[in-house]
Amino acid sequence: MARKLKALIIAASFLMLIYFVPSANNSVAEDAEIDAQKQFAGATISVEASLVTVELEVLEEITGQLNIETLNSIPLDRIMQIIREDEGGEVSSIVKLAVANESAAEMNTEENAEEKRKVSDEERGEHEERESHVSFRIIPKIIDMNRIAVSFDFKQLASESVLSSESEAEEQDGIVTKFEVSSELVLRPGQPRIVGATKKDKAIFLIMSVDI
Repeated sequence: MARKLKALIIAASFLMLIYFVPSANNSVAEDAEIDAQKQFAGATISVEASLVTVELEVLEEITGQLNIETLNSIPLDRIMQIIREDEGGEVSSIVKLAVANESAAEMNTEENAEEKRKVSDEERGEHEERESHVSFRIIPKIIDMNRIAVSFDFKQLASESVLSSESEAEEQDGIVTKFEVSSELVLRPGQPRIVGATKKDKAIFLIMSVDI
């Protein structure tokens, strides 16, 4: 009888241990998050989003066949190297917001650019116009000093039109590109990360970084 009672007590203790250990871990995590909220109650979080375009031919030399899977596997360092060395990539748009912890912020920007160039020695030239409309909305939340959760919506609508003229004849060609990403993820301060990518006439990458 004593042995059976002892076995039951051991079994009950084991079950209690299994039950309380996860609860204790959850409690520690919750306490750490509460402490972080108190510590960074008045903090301002800076969130920057950069839209980068890269020529498809350049990326195909790196990955071979280019699709969405290989596009998302390209290291950020390699993309930034392409831009720095002017190998067929450029930063087309940068937006930056500063907001209090667990607060929402939004901005809308519009950019216009014009370029005129002579195509030949004859009376022929090209006039290129580019427009970009960007909408960026964020809600960041500090988890701890090394992690920030960010809920965001990013939209860009870009258009390019080329006006070609030869004597009195004119022809216009236009391209409209739409890029949109909505997500919620965890970023580390000072560590930029690719948060969205797609392939159109060029490869488009959305790079985001946060700081406190």
